[in-house]
Amino acid sequence: GDGEKARGWTGHLKLGRPTANDQRETPRAESAGAFACGECESLFSSRDYLDKHRKTVHRKAEGRHQCHHCPYSSDRVDSVVAHERTHTGEMPFVCSTCGKAFAQQGHLARHRRVHSGERPHECATCGQRLAHLADLRRHERTHTGERPHVCSECGKGFTQKSVLVRHVRTHSGARVHACHLCEYRGGDSGSVRKHVIAVHSKEYPHTCEHCGKGFVSPCELRAHLARKHADGDRK
Repeated sequence: GDGEKARGWTGHLKLGRPTANDQRETPRAESAGAFACGECESLFSSRDYLDKHRKTVHRKAEGRHQCHHCPYSSDRVDSVVAHERTHTGEMPFVCSTCGKAFAQQGHLARHRRVHSGERPHECATCGQRLAHLADLRRHERTHTGERPHVCSECGKGFTQKSVLVRHVRTHSGARVHACHLCEYRGGDSGSVRKHVIAVHSKEYPHTCEHCGKGFVSPCELRAHLARKHADGDRK
Protein backbone atom coordinates (compact mmCIF):
# COMPACT_ATOMS: atom_id res chain seq x y z
CA GLY A 1 0.00 0.00 0.00
CA ASP A 2 0.95 3.68 0.03
CA GLY A 3 2.25 3.41 3.57
CA GLU A 4 4.74 0.73 2.54
CA LYS A 5 5.85 2.72 -0.50
CA ALA A 6 6.52 5.72 1.70
CA ARG A 7 9.19 3.93 3.65
CA GLY A 8 12.75 4.32 2.45
CA TRP A 9 13.80 0.92 3.77
CA THR A 10 12.34 -2.56 3.42
CA GLY A 11 10.32 -3.53 6.46
CA HIS A 12 9.12 -1.49 9.40
CA LEU A 13 12.18 -0.28 11.31
CA LYS A 14 11.12 0.95 14.74
CA LEU A 15 12.81 3.24 17.22
CA GLY A 16 11.03 1.75 20.21
CA ARG A 17 8.64 3.58 22.49
CA PRO A 18 7.42 6.90 21.08
CA THR A 19 7.59 9.86 23.43
CA ALA A 20 6.29 13.40 23.50
CA ASN A 21 9.80 14.53 22.60
CA ASP A 22 10.08 12.49 19.40
CA GLN A 23 9.22 15.48 17.18
CA ARG A 24 11.99 17.54 18.77
CA GLU A 25 14.44 14.67 18.48
CA THR A 26 14.03 14.27 14.72
CA PRO A 27 17.15 16.39 13.88
CA ARG A 28 19.27 14.11 16.09
CA ALA A 29 18.08 11.11 14.11
CA GLU A 30 18.83 12.94 10.88
CA SER A 31 22.42 13.56 11.97
CA ALA A 32 22.85 9.81 12.37
CA GLY A 33 21.61 9.15 8.83
CA ALA A 34 17.93 8.48 9.55
CA PHE A 35 14.71 10.49 9.70
CA ALA A 36 12.34 9.77 12.59
CA CYS A 37 8.57 10.24 12.48
CA GLY A 38 7.36 12.31 15.43
CA GLU A 39 3.96 10.59 15.36
CA CYS A 40 4.96 6.92 15.54
CA GLU A 41 8.04 4.70 15.75
CA SER A 42 9.13 4.64 12.11
CA LEU A 43 12.51 5.55 10.59
CA PHE A 44 13.11 6.65 7.00
CA SER A 45 16.17 7.09 4.82
CA SER A 46 15.19 10.55 3.52
CA ARG A 47 13.00 13.52 4.45
CA ASP A 48 10.89 12.95 1.30
CA TYR A 49 10.00 9.45 2.49
CA LEU A 50 9.22 10.81 5.96
CA ASP A 51 6.94 13.57 4.61
CA LYS A 52 5.14 11.10 2.34
CA HIS A 53 4.64 8.77 5.32
CA ARG A 54 3.17 11.57 7.43
CA LYS A 55 0.73 12.59 4.70
CA THR A 56 -0.47 9.04 3.97
CA VAL A 57 -0.36 7.35 7.39
CA HIS A 58 -1.10 10.16 9.83
CA ARG A 59 -3.92 11.93 7.99
CA LYS A 60 -6.29 12.94 10.78
CA ALA A 61 -8.31 15.79 12.23
CA GLU A 62 -6.04 18.82 12.18
CA GLY A 63 -5.36 21.38 14.87
CA ARG A 64 -6.30 24.97 14.22
CA HIS A 65 -2.72 25.99 13.40
CA GLN A 66 -0.84 24.26 10.58
CA CYS A 67 2.90 23.98 9.91
CA HIS A 68 3.85 25.63 6.60
CA HIS A 69 6.34 22.87 5.78
CA CYS A 70 4.71 19.54 6.73
CA PRO A 71 1.38 18.07 7.95
CA TYR A 72 2.07 18.87 11.61
CA SER A 73 -0.61 20.95 13.32
CA SER A 74 -1.64 22.01 16.80
CA ASP A 75 -4.30 23.99 18.60
CA ARG A 76 -1.46 26.00 20.16
CA VAL A 77 0.21 28.52 17.90
CA ASP A 78 3.37 28.55 20.04
CA SER A 79 3.74 24.79 19.52
CA VAL A 80 3.60 25.26 15.74
CA VAL A 81 6.10 28.14 15.90
CA ALA A 82 8.51 25.97 17.91
CA HIS A 83 7.96 23.02 15.55
CA GLU A 84 8.63 25.08 12.41
CA ARG A 85 12.13 25.79 13.70
CA THR A 86 12.94 22.12 12.97
CA HIS A 87 12.47 23.06 9.30
CA THR A 88 13.95 26.57 9.23
CA GLY A 89 16.88 25.93 11.54
CA GLU A 90 16.10 29.11 13.49
CA MET A 91 17.67 29.11 16.97
CA PRO A 92 16.65 32.33 18.75
CA PHE A 93 17.64 31.35 22.30
CA VAL A 94 21.36 31.99 22.84
CA CYS A 95 23.49 31.09 25.86
CA SER A 96 25.09 34.26 27.21
CA THR A 97 28.04 32.25 28.55
CA CYS A 98 29.21 30.30 25.51
CA GLY A 99 27.07 31.57 22.61
CA LYS A 100 25.47 28.22 21.80
CA ALA A 101 21.99 28.67 20.32
CA PHE A 102 18.81 26.65 20.77
CA ALA A 103 15.41 26.42 19.11
CA GLN A 104 13.48 26.30 22.38
CA GLN A 105 13.72 28.16 25.68
CA GLY A 106 13.55 24.91 27.65
CA HIS A 107 16.55 23.51 25.79
CA LEU A 108 18.57 26.61 26.70
CA ALA A 109 17.53 26.30 30.36
CA ARG A 110 18.78 22.70 30.45
CA HIS A 111 22.01 23.67 28.68
CA ARG A 112 22.80 26.32 31.30
CA ARG A 113 23.31 23.52 33.83
CA VAL A 114 26.51 22.70 31.94
CA HIS A 115 27.90 26.01 33.17
CA SER A 116 26.24 26.13 36.60
CA GLY A 117 27.06 22.53 37.51
CA GLU A 118 23.51 22.02 38.77
CA ARG A 119 22.53 18.34 38.96
CA PRO A 120 18.96 18.21 40.29
CA HIS A 121 18.13 14.61 39.35
CA GLU A 122 19.36 11.86 41.72
CA CYS A 123 19.45 8.11 41.05
CA ALA A 124 17.51 6.31 43.78
CA THR A 125 19.72 3.23 43.40
CA CYS A 126 23.26 4.61 43.61
CA GLY A 127 22.84 8.28 44.46
CA GLN A 128 24.53 9.61 41.33
CA ARG A 129 23.21 13.04 40.41
CA LEU A 130 22.60 14.15 36.83
CA ALA A 131 21.78 17.44 35.17
CA HIS A 132 18.90 16.24 33.00
CA LEU A 133 15.94 13.95 33.57
CA ALA A 134 16.61 12.15 30.27
CA ASP A 135 20.17 11.42 31.47
CA LEU A 136 18.76 9.99 34.71
CA ARG A 137 16.39 7.71 32.79
CA ARG A 138 19.27 6.41 30.66
CA HIS A 139 21.47 5.99 33.73
CA GLU A 140 18.78 4.00 35.57
CA ARG A 141 18.88 1.43 32.77
CA THR A 142 22.44 0.54 33.82
CA HIS A 143 20.85 -0.82 37.00
CA THR A 144 17.69 -2.36 35.55
CA GLY A 145 19.15 -3.72 32.31
CA GLU A 146 16.16 -2.33 30.43
CA ARG A 147 16.64 -1.95 26.66
CA PRO A 148 13.41 -0.32 25.46
CA HIS A 149 14.56 0.65 21.95
CA VAL A 150 14.35 -2.51 19.83
CA CYS A 151 15.29 -3.01 16.19
CA SER A 152 12.37 -4.73 14.47
CA GLU A 153 14.71 -5.98 11.75
CA CYS A 154 16.90 -8.16 13.99
CA GLY A 155 15.42 -7.86 17.50
CA LYS A 156 18.48 -6.32 19.12
CA GLY A 157 17.67 -3.99 22.02
CA PHE A 158 19.35 -0.74 23.05
CA THR A 159 19.21 1.54 26.08
CA GLN A 160 19.26 4.71 23.97
CA LYS A 161 17.33 5.72 20.87
CA SER A 162 20.38 7.38 19.32
CA VAL A 163 22.29 4.08 19.48
CA LEU A 164 19.38 2.29 17.80
CA VAL A 165 19.35 4.91 15.03
CA ARG A 166 23.03 4.22 14.32
CA HIS A 167 22.35 0.48 14.41
CA VAL A 168 19.48 0.78 11.91
CA ARG A 169 21.96 2.18 9.40
CA THR A 170 23.65 -1.23 9.28
CA HIS A 171 20.42 -2.64 7.83
CA SER A 172 19.81 0.26 5.45
CA GLY A 173 23.13 -0.13 3.67
CA ALA A 174 24.30 3.27 4.90
CA ARG A 175 28.01 3.99 4.81
CA VAL A 176 29.96 2.43 7.68
CA HIS A 177 33.09 4.14 8.99
CA ALA A 178 36.34 2.16 9.02
CA CYS A 179 39.45 2.22 11.20
CA HIS A 180 42.56 2.98 9.13
CA LEU A 181 44.69 0.74 11.35
CA CYS A 182 42.66 -2.48 11.49
CA GLU A 183 39.46 -4.14 10.28
CA TYR A 184 37.20 -2.42 12.83
CA ARG A 185 34.02 -0.86 11.42
CA GLY A 186 31.77 1.60 13.23
CA GLY A 187 28.38 3.15 12.60
CA ASP A 188 29.77 6.69 12.89
CA SER A 189 33.07 8.55 13.01
CA GLY A 190 32.81 9.01 16.77
CA SER A 191 32.81 5.29 17.49
CA VAL A 192 35.84 4.82 15.24
CA ARG A 193 37.67 7.66 16.99
CA LYS A 194 37.01 6.06 20.39
CA HIS A 195 38.22 2.72 19.04
CA VAL A 196 41.49 4.21 17.74
CA ILE A 197 42.21 5.85 21.11
CA ALA A 198 41.29 2.83 23.23
CA VAL A 199 42.93 0.14 21.08
CA HIS A 200 45.75 1.76 19.11
CA SER A 201 47.03 5.11 20.38
CA LYS A 202 46.21 4.77 24.12
CA GLU A 203 46.38 8.59 24.23
CA TYR A 204 43.33 9.39 26.30
CA PRO A 205 42.34 13.07 26.08
CA HIS A 206 40.50 13.12 29.43
CA THR A 207 42.41 12.13 32.59
CA CYS A 208 41.18 11.73 36.16
CA GLU A 209 42.99 14.20 38.43
CA HIS A 210 42.61 11.84 41.39
CA CYS A 211 43.93 8.51 40.08
CA GLY A 212 45.34 9.27 36.62
CA LYS A 213 43.05 6.91 34.73
CA GLY A 214 42.37 8.01 31.14
CA PHE A 215 39.08 8.19 29.27
CA VAL A 216 38.00 8.69 25.67
CA SER A 217 35.17 11.13 26.36
CA PRO A 218 34.31 13.70 29.05
CA CYS A 219 31.08 11.88 29.90
CA GLU A 220 33.06 8.71 30.69
CA LEU A 221 35.34 10.74 32.96
CA ARG A 222 32.35 12.28 34.74
CA ALA A 223 30.82 8.85 35.29
CA HIS A 224 34.14 7.61 36.70
CA LEU A 225 34.38 10.57 39.08
CA ALA A 226 30.84 9.97 40.30
CA ARG A 227 31.50 6.26 40.90
CA LYS A 228 35.02 6.33 42.32
CA HIS A 229 35.70 9.81 43.66
CA ALA A 230 32.34 11.21 44.74
CA ASP A 231 33.88 12.34 48.06
CA GLY A 232 37.19 13.49 46.61
CA ASP A 233 38.79 10.09 47.27
CA ARG A 234 42.22 9.95 45.64
CA LYS A 235 42.67 6.17 45.80
